[in-house]
Amino acid sequence: MNMMSNLSLRGMVSNQNGEAKTTSYAVAEAFKKRHSDVLRSIKNMKCSQRFRERNFALCFENNELQNGKPRKFYQITERGFMFLVMGFNGEKADAIKELFIDAFEWMANQLTQAFQSKWARYNLITNQYNNQKAHVSGCASSMSSWRWEKQPMENEIAQLEQDLQPQLNFLDDK
Repeated sequence: MNMMSNLSLRGMVSNQNGEAKTTSYAVAEAFKKRHSDVLRSIKNMKCSQRFRERNFALCFENNELQNGKPRKFYQITERGFMFLVMGFNGEKADAIKELFIDAFEWMANQLTQAFQSKWARYNLITNQYNNQKAHVSGCASSMSSWRWEKQPMENEIAQLEQDLQPQLNFLDDK
């Protein structure tokens, strides 16, 4: 039995706006079905309209072979995939379902790790930002009081420097 590997199915599950999804093309390829048969299976599913809208996004792409005529396909969530392939049976179909489920799980883990990594970075950056803000805020209030103290102090320093300069008395030539 020439079966797809888990690694090749990982390429058939992708990150679409932070959610693991596959396409009707990938389902057709994995299960060795014609794409039109997969589209028909989606069309004939007995599920609620709400479920269909949430789990099967109708998309179009240009078909180079037919002068750019739009060709339809579906972006499918993991739940949509499960519902769709429930009707595909046989040992080979079951093995492919299992691999697809593993691929969805792998993608979900990738998304979770990326999300957790972003949270860790967010926490680090916000802590740095808040610490720096508190420091600058403290400096700013010191700067405000310094602005009022600076000029009188500079004036006093200048006066003291003048007073401390040695005075040379020149004798008048008389």
